Amino acid sequence: MARGAGISLHMLGRVGIAIVAWIALGTCLSVAQISTATATILGVVKDTSGALIPGVSITIKHTDTGLTRAAISSASGDYNVPLLPVGAYEITTTIPGFKQQVRSGINLVVGQQAVINLTLEVGAAAEQVTVTEEAPLVNTT
Repeated sequence: MARGAGISLHMLGRVGIAIVAWIALGTCLSVAQISTATATILGVVKDTSGALIPGVSITIKHTDTGLTRAAISSASGDYNVPLLPVGAYEITTTIPGFKQQVRSGINLVVGQQAVINLTLEVGAAAEQVTVTEEAPLVNTT
């Protein structure tokens, strides 16, 4: 093997390692930016007697952009929607046998974990309960 060819392969290996390291660093920084520029909405869904309600369809809508995220309450009635862009949100709940609830006035800031507990009233799904006051938030950070 010629002496010059060995050096170029060695340099090529170093350049390849540098490129892979650069890509990995860029990916890590992108993930860090996403996780720090977002917020979370979480909570528990109960009925008026305090019983937990599993299987509730929860739609979370960013009122400025129209972005929607969906969740379903777990067997223990809780829900958790992470990685939401900051801004104003509206939550809509639906489940047969209960009135639909719309909760608005939820404003998220960077890194916030907004605890929005929901209480549903028994009734026909065609009936709707709208909560327009600013929702009380419990910051868990």
